[in-house]
Amino acid sequence: IPGGRFSEVAREWSKATAVLIGGGPSLTVEQVEQVRAARDSASLNQVRVIAVNDAYRLAPFADVCYFADAEWWGWHKDRPAFQSFAGHKCSIADSAAKIADQAVHILRNAGSRGISTDPGAICTGHNSGYQALNIAILAGAKTIILLGFDAREPTGKTHWFGDHPKIEQVAAYAEFRKAFSAGENAIKAAGVRVINCSPGSAINSFEKLPLEAALMETVCRR
Repeated sequence: IPGGRFSEVAREWSKATAVLIGGGPSLTVEQVEQVRAARDSASLNQVRVIAVNDAYRLAPFADVCYFADAEWWGWHKDRPAFQSFAGHKCSIADSAAKIADQAVHILRNAGSRGISTDPGAICTGHNSGYQALNIAILAGAKTIILLGFDAREPTGKTHWFGDHPKIEQVAAYAEFRKAFSAGENAIKAAGVRVINCSPGSAINSFEKLPLEAALMETVCRR
């Protein structure tokens, strides 16, 4: 990439619970407010947040806005809420050549399966939520909470906000699930606990808890 834009993930979240906020239709404003409240009430750096794609609109307090597609960046780059987002903005190498904003961190592509341990690269899992999970692991988080990670074929709206300008193919959802399943052993081997708090999620690779219980167990009891 011209200019040598590649970044590395700093291992600064070793004492934190990372909450990943995705785009599934199960995501609610109330859930995001619970995360914000937990972050505000926890001791310094105890709760970290990655907003995946449009989730930055509900969680402007997030540490990172992650997006995999240059096309998505094109849809959002001129939005005031995106321009004013104070956290890190991050994407992956395949899209980087089309992203003109030099402030966007770019990580290398480590392939589609597994979990990368290289701080400069992430595995794709064929979806941005999986890539955000790899970032949280590289940052050192040992507990990761998933919100809005439905990976279920939609029967109505495809995301909490409705639909992207370009609709995802239905077959993609099965690929999303396969990626999480394929990465499960590597995630466990890394000593990382993943808790899926997305109601009705079709991702069955990790334990499932209500969000309030997960936050109480992983944050409030420390």
